[in-house]
Amino acid sequence: MTRRSTARDWVMAQPAGAYFTTSEVPGTSAAVDSLLSRLARPDGPIKRVRQGVYWRKPAPTRFGSSRPDPARVAIVAAGPGSGPAGASAANSLGLSTQVPRHPHIAVVGRAPKGLDGVKLTARSNSLRVLLTPTEVAVLEGVRDFDQYSEVAWPQARARLLRLASKGQIDLAKIADVAAHERRAGLTDRIADLASA
Repeated sequence: MTRRSTARDWVMAQPAGAYFTTSEVPGTSAAVDSLLSRLARPDGPIKRVRQGVYWRKPAPTRFGSSRPDPARVAIVAAGPGSGPAGASAANSLGLSTQVPRHPHIAVVGRAPKGLDGVKLTARSNSLRVLLTPTEVAVLEGVRDFDQYSEVAWPQARARLLRLASKGQIDLAKIADVAAHERRAGLTDRIADLASA
């Protein structure tokens, strides 16, 4: 099996709607770039959504083809430690029914340029790279709880504890990262969750 076929097999094995970067595809960078360029033709199985980020197209529906989600593109492009922030975080956690006009994403360090249709906020805590996007949403949702949540803290606490019991978030890891954040009330609420 050649490197080209290995890379092609890897791309074709990605589920419909999946996002991936060129660095994830096995093979040399020149071979991967060439392969992805061919596969990203208008009638191809993938779409280039920004430099170095690709989307495995889902099958068209009777309503037409779907489009890449700008929030997911931003999270993949920004890399580890990025996830929903502000009203986007509250909405994704079920703490609010507000749907922001543009998805809001928190990123570690400098925000990537060239991402249309999404609001990016840079955060300086480098330990956030240890968190999944859902865990970042919890950190951000608790950070701005009073501003965006439509439910009281006891209801929000129960909702977040359910996510932890299902294994979708690691509260101990979130508490470790939150200890390095500078936001009044954040560490107390996260500690309350982690101790439950």
